[in-house]
This record gives sequence, structure tokens and C-alpha cells, in this order.
Amino acid sequence: MKVIVEFLESGHYRDNPWDDDAFIEKGERRAVTPSYAAQLIEQKKAAFQRVDDDKHSGC
Repeated sequence: MKVIVEFLESGHYRDNPWDDDAFIEKGERRAVTPSYAAQLIEQKKAAFQRVDDDKHSGC
């Protein structure tokens, strides 16, 4: 499961320690892990958009 967030600040972000940094522009939407989404939302760097759950995408 991933969570779609909209980034409120441009900058370099990394969802997992083993991932490369990605430069993300303000207003861009990305799928991130739920724990990273919670961290970004708490820091007011992103806003929640929706949950992207593959199990229900075909219904």
C-alpha cells in the first residue's frame, strides 16, 4: 500500500534509506510509504491526497 501526498515544499526527498534522493517540486504528487507520508504531513511538507491500495483498484 502507498499513500499519495502533494508536496508543499520543493526539495530533495527520500522515501527509504536505500533509495536515491529525488528533487520534487512544490505541488507535485507522489506515492510514498504510509510512514513517510505521516512524517511529511507532521512536518507540514506534504498534504494527504489518498490511499493507493492495489487490492481495490480493479473493483
